[in-house]
Amino acid sequence: MYSNILIPLDLSHKEQVVDLARIATALAAGKPAQVNLLYVDQSFVHRAGDPQFDRALHEGHRKEALKEMEELLGDLPANTTVNTIYRDGTAHDQILETAEQLGSDVIMMMARKPGISSYFIGSNAERVVRHAPCSVFIVRCDESDS
Repeated sequence: MYSNILIPLDLSHKEQVVDLARIATALAAGKPAQVNLLYVDQSFVHRAGDPQFDRALHEGHRKEALKEMEELLGDLPANTTVNTIYRDGTAHDQILETAEQLGSDVIMMMARKPGISSYFIGSNAERVVRHAPCSVFIVRCDESDS
């Protein structure tokens, strides 16, 4: 059904990736699939620390994030390949841009139940759903999981 799946993830909630990957492979319905894991580093969105920015430290963080993503999904079906992507910027913008660039069939992401703050500023999931070039599956995470 779906063969090109984008999974944006938060490396501070790695346990969610296993659930998302399980659902993603179910959506592939046994057919070959490409699962693209996307980590968006939002550290320098506002460029507040730009004058003191250490490029070597940032490169080390990028390599560590890619390594962590590669280690997350080891038990996927043989016909599923995993690609890891690291981007800098605002999460929702990078998710949408990556989905478009990859020609993703579906975006799968976690979201927690909205709180009062999301009524004022919105959430990444909300923005992705509104503007995505493809289907989006939002998997609710339990408040105790986050």
